[in-house]
Amino acid sequence: MKEKLSEYQSCLGIQFDVAYPNARKGYVDGAKVQEHYALIPTKQVAHIDDLSEKERNIYKEILSTTLSMFAPDYEFEETIVEIDVNGLMFHKTGKIEKRKGWKVLLGEESETKKEDEPVLPEMNEGDSCSVTVSIKEGMTKPPKLFTEGNLIQVMKNAGKEVDDENVKAILKQTEGIGTEATRANIIDTLKHQEYIEIKKNTVYVTPKGALLCQAVDGTLLASAEMTAKWEQYLSKIGKNEGSQQTFLDTIEKFILSLLDTVPKQVENIKEQIDQAMEKTFIGICLQCQNGKIEDKGTFYGCTGYRDGCTFTLPKIYLGKKLSETDIKALLNGKRTKLIKGFKSKKGKKFDAYLRIEHGKIKFDFP
Repeated sequence: MKEKLSEYQSCLGIQFDVAYPNARKGYVDGAKVQEHYALIPTKQVAHIDDLSEKERNIYKEILSTTLSMFAPDYEFEETIVEIDVNGLMFHKTGKIEKRKGWKVLLGEESETKKEDEPVLPEMNEGDSCSVTVSIKEGMTKPPKLFTEGNLIQVMKNAGKEVDDENVKAILKQTEGIGTEATRANIIDTLKHQEYIEIKKNTVYVTPKGALLCQAVDGTLLASAEMTAKWEQYLSKIGKNEGSQQTFLDTIEKFILSLLDTVPKQVENIKEQIDQAMEKTFIGICLQCQNGKIEDKGTFYGCTGYRDGCTFTLPKIYLGKKLSETDIKALLNGKRTKLIKGFKSKKGKKFDAYLRIEHGKIKFDFP
């Protein structure tokens, strides 16, 4: 990359003196081995004119981010003013840009001024000034709900909410919960298990998720400190200062402890769990008559499967998705509404009603 810096700059139409001939460790650190490295440009520099608009935008974004590792620092002068008004001290901070540095690569975005960073006039200690003091009345607002992107950042910065400074330092070093490669998958699992749901890119905890939080509240399972201690010992193993067997023995003790304590904690909210479970049941099983049919993810199945009940209903049948209303109708001994667009094995499409006969799905044709 170092050999191609001038070509990358020409591609972007931006020229600057390279301040860091070697990328800083904050970006490139050969001593740290992680899952994969970031998106970076190759030795073969693209011809911008040969790319579509979307390809060009992505390519320029990656070039800009890469070049910022070698660009000069962004420099500014910060002024902090303290004003004494009848013995009450007021504070204000202002910034004046001295050198754009790597911000030249960000375009118009870098020109946006934050409201809380005004440009202050030149001032000296002891200067007098006119101050207008007013009282603003308002109401506090609850924190904004997370987006999926926010949630990933919260997982990465989990240590910020921890009081223990030693634990906080470990979590900062290990970058919190999960890794760059696994955090998105953890969130997908939470969605799949219906602990959270996403509406217009905003994350909401479902009633099921709230019950899970209650069930594990106060246990080590919900402890960021525990994650830090595990990571700390894994680091010791990596340096041949710890034993793999000791780590596994500790995990075993942890699991046995959870098996003992969590059921007792769950018992305290059993009534709430039962009520929540009732809402998830679709109907009574037609085969065993004792179990209840619930959503199993890719199909509907009986809660009595552990006792040998094998009754299931598909979510997709001959190419058509069956709604919860359709499943309820079948379980109640009724036929579904007319469903259009079934596809036979030979590829022919047809419309039909569905019903259950002797535990099997049958067609009624209009």
